[in-house]
Amino acid sequence: MGTSPPAYAWDWFGRQRLLWHYARLSLIADNQPSAVIMRYSPTDARNETLKLLREDYPSSPQVKAAVDNTISERMFLGRLHLPLADHGFHNAPRGLRWWWTALTGEQLTDATPPAIATQLALGFEAASYAHQKDIYEGYGDE
Repeated sequence: MGTSPPAYAWDWFGRQRLLWHYARLSLIADNQPSAVIMRYSPTDARNETLKLLREDYPSSPQVKAAVDNTISERMFLGRLHLPLADHGFHNAPRGLRWWWTALTGEQLTDATPPAIATQLALGFEAASYAHQKDIYEGYGDE
């Protein structure tokens, strides 16, 4: 038996409707064992689907493959040979980072500092860098 991803990785996955929905669809495809199809066919609701995926991931090769392949193909476009930074993720969520490490083995540092100066100018002068930094970090929302 394998191990299941941590709760924060499942939380991230659960917020990505296209991912968990596609994983479920791949589990009810004709090429799956009938027991797997019957288990996943009756539901399309987020909570029920995620509950089943979390329960089955450690022990079902079909579920593990469906979830891992969905993340690999839909989130990273099958480009697991590139470093995560090459995918354009700056300060990727912790759950996404866990899946990346699980799929690739690439150990990630805590945070990648954003290249604020080279990102969107948002029409500000260079002198307002501090204001851009505040917007990027989510401050100043009123």
